[in-house]
Formats: sequence, structure tokens, C-alpha cells
Amino acid sequence: MLVPILEGDPDYADVAVHIVSQTAGLEARVVGSLEELSQLIRREQPAAMVADRALLQGARGIEAVRSISTAPLVVLTADLQETVSLMEAGADYVLAKPYPPAMLRATMRAILRRRQVERRSSGRVLEIGPLVVEPAQRSARIEGRRHFLSPREADLLEYLALNSGVVLSRSQIIDGAWGGDPTATPAAVTMCVHRLRLKLEADPGHPRLLRTKRSDGYVLDAPLLSAAERE
Repeated sequence: MLVPILEGDPDYADVAVHIVSQTAGLEARVVGSLEELSQLIRREQPAAMVADRALLQGARGIEAVRSISTAPLVVLTADLQETVSLMEAGADYVLAKPYPPAMLRATMRAILRRRQVERRSSGRVLEIGPLVVEPAQRSARIEGRRHFLSPREADLLEYLALNSGVVLSRSQIIDGAWGGDPTATPAAVTMCVHRLRLKLEADPGHPRLLRTKRSDGYVLDAPLLSAAERE
């Protein structure tokens, strides 16, 4: 399984190649530009991607990559204040430079665990009221529209759908949806929920499917019909 590494610093590139290559089943390949990464994605559809924020050209580059691939994307940045904007654009993981090699190794292992879960989920369809979740396709359908999801979004939505009606805390989501991924934070959960609402809710500011329960966490459930809707 191929993992392209978009990195211009030879030292960082060597570290990333070593870590990815030492993770069972993964093959690392260094690329030097966003254009080269995009061409590689179109040819080979990688299992995951690791990219320096600068060479990726920030959020705009992430959106370009997301338009052609749903593979997990790890973005490396020297400015953690960009984490929110990078994740809003579609990054699955954001690691701060200089990052501990053990952190990138843990991220690669989390990606492999996710692939194993996806294989077990293959063909399963979950229906929550008007929402149809298709984990294997990393997509969801609602009111005739299909929305494609990033890997983190797909994992989160599947976990919420499997526990429909149950309020789940952010720590439970990190453990259950993302396998206890050490790079995941409560803020990452909040951001991922926000992105799902933008895709699935008619009015993201007043969600009816994916709701917040005070400070307890989140719950996915079929929306209650108003009196006008029942008539």
C-alpha cells in the first residue's frame, strides 16, 4: 500500500520514509510538489498521504487533494494555530514540526487499524431516519443527495450510527471511532462534527440529526417531526 510523502526537507523526508516503510504493509515514496502528488494520486490511489503544509500550499492544496482522493491525509506544519483551518479543509491528522517520530508511527498504525475496520464494515449500510450511512464507500445519503466523507468523518459517522440514540462523549468517540488515536483531541472531534453537519444538516446551525447534548457529547438520532411535518 503506497504512501506518498510530500516533503522538501531531506532530513524530514528521510525520517518519514523510514517510519512509513517500517510500518507493516506500507510503501513510502517521496514527491516534491503538489502537482507531482496529484499525478501520483490519479495513477495509483494511495492508502494514505503525508504532506508538508507549505508544499501542499495550505488549505487550497488540501481541497485539491480531497477532490481526487479520500485517503487519510497527514499534514505536517510548523504552526499549530493552523490546525483548525487545515482540518476544516479536509486534513485527517495534523502533526507539529518538529514531531516525535513515535507520533508519526502511531498515526500510521491508526490508519492501518482504520483500514481493517473498513474491511469488516464492507457492504454494511446503516439507516438512521432519513440518513443512510455507507461506511465502505465513505459516503452518506440524505434526501436523495450523496455526500462523500473523509476517513475521519466516515469513522465518526459510522460509530455514531452504530450507537444511534446514545450520547457519546468526545473521549468515547476518540476511543470508539478512531481507535484511541494519540493524535486525536476533543477539538478534533468538535471540528469533525462541524464538518459532518455542514454536509448532512439542512440547517447546520440548528442540527436535527447530529445533536449536542449539553456538555455531555453528541448523539445521532432520527429527527422528531414537528406537528406541521406530521400532517
